[in-house]
Amino acid sequence: MGKMSDLDLQIKELRSCGETIIEIANTLAGMFSSQAAEDAPPKEKPKVLTLEEVRHRMTVIAQAGYSAEVKALITKYGARKLSDIAPSQYEELLKEADALGKPEAGTDG
Repeated sequence: MGKMSDLDLQIKELRSCGETIIEIANTLAGMFSSQAAEDAPPKEKPKVLTLEEVRHRMTVIAQAGYSAEVKALITKYGARKLSDIAPSQYEELLKEADALGKPEAGTDG
């Protein structure tokens, strides 16, 4: 029985070492993930355009000589006036409005 109890003791010691290694690995992983979270730049929320911001930019564009085009864009979005346009469409509307008066790609404008 001497060899069996010696083997049993070694197995217990091996398991104890394994548990210690797992604890160390978990601690290091926790430290690393905490450090990575601290080092990561904060995620910026996309800026939500307001009706006032859209109205201001559309007014500037209209005053630059594109009044008819601005009105046509509003109509294109299924609205009679700017406030009838859904906020989810503001970004796309402004992309189109900002493109007014700019030469199209590939032309010698």
